[in-house]
Amino acid sequence: MLKIVEQSVHLPAGPDALYRMYLNPHEHAAITGSPVVRIAPEVGAEFWAFDGRIHGRILALSAGRQIVQSWRSFEWRPEDLDGTLVLVFSPDAGGGRIESCLVNAPDHLYEKLAANWPMRYWDPWRAYLSR
Repeated sequence: MLKIVEQSVHLPAGPDALYRMYLNPHEHAAITGSPVVRIAPEVGAEFWAFDGRIHGRILALSAGRQIVQSWRSFEWRPEDLDGTLVLVFSPDAGGGRIESCLVNAPDHLYEKLAANWPMRYWDPWRAYLSR
């Protein structure tokens, strides 16, 4: 069964800055502490992150507001559908908010995916911005 992983996080930077950081390979790597092999702010561009453990393609961009990616982990089974990740960036008191929605998360990975976003992205991003 497929599931949806939805999360919302407040970060101490505006939505435009958060959007740019996510799509910048150097900042993405600095935030996560893991090399980003490839990411670019272009529809159709492939991305690889965490030493290739996740990969996909940029499906849609709305500058400063939304990123849509096909998304797949190395832990996906061959029969699992690709996930679709939607990140929505908006202003929030004293910074910005990211609403994330990963559609088609495989049931066998749901708990791990839900736990990994705060551990791999939200908490490190907050620490990166507090420097």
